[in-house]
Amino acid sequence: MNGSIKQNMHLLILVLFDNALLDDIILGLTSISGGRVTMVDGVSGTANLSEAIPMFAEFLNMGGRQFCKVLCTCVEDTNPIKHLLDILNTAGIDFQENISGEIYDIPLSGAIVLEE
Repeated sequence: MNGSIKQNMHLLILVLFDNALLDDIILGLTSISGGRVTMVDGVSGTANLSEAIPMFAEFLNMGGRQFCKVLCTCVEDTNPIKHLLDILNTAGIDFQENISGEIYDIPLSGAIVLEE
């Protein structure tokens, strides 16, 4: 396996709070990235802080999410959020209407990506 330097890539990060959408989100990301999707389990900072320091336990009662999935991929698409939302809408998922997570698009001037 070799890596190559690609220019003008975008790092797409999706923080998903609803595991019921996980399979559809992975399929959507796979379709815009060519199959390169990385997923990690996340824990919110407040959940971690309240567990580590008992006096912050009340943070858990302030709302927010305790657990999430963080999915990321690097794409050559100039508008990856729009294309991902279009794919999800086709699958019957309106990500913006039913806030199920957050999506970040970070432009990269270059990236070394795996070439298969």
